[in-house]
Amino acid sequence: PNPSKCDLIRAYTLQHAESGLGNDYIKRKNVIRVRLEGEQFLLQAPDVPSVVEWIEGLHAGTNIALDLDYRTMPRGPMFPR
Repeated sequence: PNPSKCDLIRAYTLQHAESGLGNDYIKRKNVIRVRLEGEQFLLQAPDVPSVVEWIEGLHAGTNIALDLDYRTMPRGPMFPR
């Protein structure tokens, strides 16, 4: 049977995730690139402040996704000047 629109198809973890601006994606504006579990996702935000909020949230989630014994020092979001 085919899944319905409300069914969860796959869940991803933010462990070892990478996220940032999708600068090289020129078809749309305000694109965020997220790489996790060997896959890549492009997310489009409505405006620049939303991009910043999303990237900060993704980085915060990535920084706390691993157990304390395996975490590296948190990295802040990297934005071009």
